[in-house]
Amino acid sequence: MDSKAIATFELYSDRYARFRPVYPDGLYQWLLTQTRGAQKAWDCATGTGQAAVQLARHFDRVEASDINASQLMMAELRANLHYLTCPAEHPPYLDNSFDLITVAQALHWFDREEFWPQAARVLRPGGVFAAWGYDWFYATAEINDAMRFYSAVIEPFWSSSTQLLWDGYRDCGMPFAPIAAPSFEIVMDWNLEQLLGFIQTWSAHKMCVQSLGQHVLDDARKRLAKAWGEPTILHRITLPLHLVVGRKPD
Repeated sequence: MDSKAIATFELYSDRYARFRPVYPDGLYQWLLTQTRGAQKAWDCATGTGQAAVQLARHFDRVEASDINASQLMMAELRANLHYLTCPAEHPPYLDNSFDLITVAQALHWFDREEFWPQAARVLRPGGVFAAWGYDWFYATAEINDAMRFYSAVIEPFWSSSTQLLWDGYRDCGMPFAPIAAPSFEIVMDWNLEQLLGFIQTWSAHKMCVQSLGQHVLDDARKRLAKAWGEPTILHRITLPLHLVVGRKPD
């Protein structure tokens, strides 16, 4: 685990709630076709609850945990959704509790040697585990080109942990029988403020600013603003999802 990068999640939790994208409904609909029950789900490392809120529409009870209490304070509430501050590697849940465990945009931060036995313990026989995360986004050719300058400045500050995500979680060590999954992507129509807000939630962006100051990104922001045009214009932003899914043996 990269403790320095993980520590940045405490910063600007309100921006996570405002600017992190919503995952496609088709993903949840597909997961429901794979689960054998819809009584209980655990959204592990829920952040500000984007996935947990969606799961609460489909499951009788959703447990959502995160190590960062500041993020949970910004999460949306639901009557059948319970938030808890705890590490992914030390969940307090009973054995064989969940029909579904989800990890959205977080598996690469875990101590997976400790996490996998716990996931296997609390997942019911025949239950489903699913982890996903998005890669670099793309938009218009002009915006994509402008983002190269952002990438060049913050690249040294990406944690090595993110390589697992960029590799599609293929070497994550999941101990469950793999389930072939269709492709999904996030599609958002954003203005410039929304995209900049999203970028500012990246751990590499926050570590870059902490180390070098906001001014080092001034040129990158100007280039992005020029490529964008009028700030209120909506541009389509697409983020491909990497997805790994497995089933616990009966």
